[in-house]
Amino acid sequence: MPKAKKTCASGPGKRSKDTTVADADTLKKKKAAIRDEFSNAANTKTNYKGYLQRGAKILASVVALRREREKKEPGCSVDGIDIDLLAKAFEGSPNKHSVYALELYMTQKCVVENLGKSTAEGIHGAFAKYWDELPGGKYAGPYSFDEETEKVRGNPARAAEIQSFLKCIKTKARVKGSAATRRHAEATTIEDMRQMMQHSESVYPHEKLLRKAENNADLLAKIKHGMTRAFLPTGHTLWTRNFETCQIQMRDLSEGKGPAPYYLPFLGVFLENHKGWQKKQGYDGPLESNHYDIYEQKDKPEIDMKTHVERWRTLYRQLIGRDFEPDDYLYPFVSPNGTIHAKRPMTHDTAQDLINEFALAAKIDKIFTTHCLRRGGSQYQFMFAPIGERWSLSIIWWWGGWAEGEQVDTLMRYLLDPLQSYESGHGDALYPFRNEPAKSFMGDSTALQPPTAAEFRVFGETILTKLDNLATQTISQSSVTVLAGLIQQASLTSISHSHEVPDLHFAPTSTSTNSRPDGTLPLSPPAGFGPNPPDSRPLAQANTSSDVAAGVNAVVPVPGAIIPGVGKDEHAWKRAVDQWYQGDPAKGLVVPIKDWPLHWYTGSMRLKTGTLYSQRKLLAEELNFDEDAFKTKYPEYGKITPLLAAIRKENGLKRRTTAA
Repeated sequence: MPKAKKTCASGPGKRSKDTTVADADTLKKKKAAIRDEFSNAANTKTNYKGYLQRGAKILASVVALRREREKKEPGCSVDGIDIDLLAKAFEGSPNKHSVYALELYMTQKCVVENLGKSTAEGIHGAFAKYWDELPGGKYAGPYSFDEETEKVRGNPARAAEIQSFLKCIKTKARVKGSAATRRHAEATTIEDMRQMMQHSESVYPHEKLLRKAENNADLLAKIKHGMTRAFLPTGHTLWTRNFETCQIQMRDLSEGKGPAPYYLPFLGVFLENHKGWQKKQGYDGPLESNHYDIYEQKDKPEIDMKTHVERWRTLYRQLIGRDFEPDDYLYPFVSPNGTIHAKRPMTHDTAQDLINEFALAAKIDKIFTTHCLRRGGSQYQFMFAPIGERWSLSIIWWWGGWAEGEQVDTLMRYLLDPLQSYESGHGDALYPFRNEPAKSFMGDSTALQPPTAAEFRVFGETILTKLDNLATQTISQSSVTVLAGLIQQASLTSISHSHEVPDLHFAPTSTSTNSRPDGTLPLSPPAGFGPNPPDSRPLAQANTSSDVAAGVNAVVPVPGAIIPGVGKDEHAWKRAVDQWYQGDPAKGLVVPIKDWPLHWYTGSMRLKTGTLYSQRKLLAEELNFDEDAFKTKYPEYGKITPLLAAIRKENGLKRRTTAA
């Protein structure tokens, strides 16, 4: 009987097969690589990692507070909790307190901080995956705990206590959602923007930005107001999240002119890091990132991105004393002493702190988040812009960079929810001139109607009251200022199509409660401004330099005289030595420190760069190109601070105060 022919037809063509059998280690590595790549989306992995890290921090805080209490009240712990074991509840294999620790974490986030079910589900998913994937799969099943042997079996995230608590949080979210509007980030309205920008202009006018700073605190205030007044309209105009705005570099900006016959100038912006486009299926880089042409908005100075960015770039260029390079960040990291690190972006946490600080100073009772400017800008263009200037949903979708499949859900959250609340709300029922938004979009039909007799009567009474007040009072200087502001506002409207750039001055508003009697804010480093991470210690203050660019006074660092931080890991000392011999152009240290001119680290610059200069020199000279002998002599090389102390002790030197 003839043998049947073997076929391998699965689909339209034959599949090529590699029949070579790999060894066990290779197969294990390939399995791990496939699981790591395809088990979860990239965003999910990042989110889960964040939940694990935050859980570890919260548990560490709980343990520290408990230890502190036990010191003050010995014997206060009667609940059978082993504090040392609790501290290790999230470290590797779970122990008998892991379920309890996970409950504490979820309680902190979802009860104390009042976050919703998505947070609870995220925490649960992150820890379930973490314990499931421990080597051997020992904890991948249902949870149980043997009281006698104190052994844990299965996954603590699947314990009955956790499942019950998760259900409670979901129920709480449903009850809250049925009685209240969905919890969203508050948007920065056009009124909020105007209030913040006006307040900033009143305490630190644009003209003052171009004058010499009086001291280091004045320099910080100059940078803070100049940069934030550009940052706010940038986010509001481009609808970027704060972390996206921080990533804009000079290479992303360009200049151009609009079409004939007006050839209006514009600022071109390329958003490579727009989050929306990165959510596309199979995204692997900037596929469809958007190019934006930003024209002046002379009739809306509070959101005139082009004007404020150009002003900030002028000040920025003066402060660093050179032309911009492509990899300079538009909104850079600023040390507490006013040193600008152009190659390093401002953190979004710092940006958030600045926005909240400006809002508080302007007496805006809101808490803004990373989406506040994006949400506010999109709502303004869709609903609140003047009639005839509002954008269609097609423009909104494109300008916001929303990805396919995200349109309905996200646009609903950003635009239609507030619109529904506006149209269905009747809290203004007593207002005599209601615009009846439920009858037409944003009440446009009412706004376009001719004024009624009642409206004209109220208008006339208001004018007569103002005239009566002027007739009975002496016109003070403040009244003149107000009138001048009104005249200027009218002139702005009349020249809105002119090619001239008006000098934008905002009418002064009332100062904040922490202002000085003369209307200026205390000139001290603002909270959250210029963070000090381990790899970038703040430099000391300088006083004078002949190399400082025009328009910037003596407290500004010498352009190019910057020594970046080197971190605290075991290779920190090597980076410090490299800075001495080679520099670090990627971080702004173009000239190797050994080749610095004397006035860059002595005299008035001694307090700013002198200590760091001496540290780099000390390490380089002690190394003397013999790394093995260096490590043998100084076993402290793994930590740069003890290493420097050991070298000083060996050479009989006194310790300098500035850290490496």
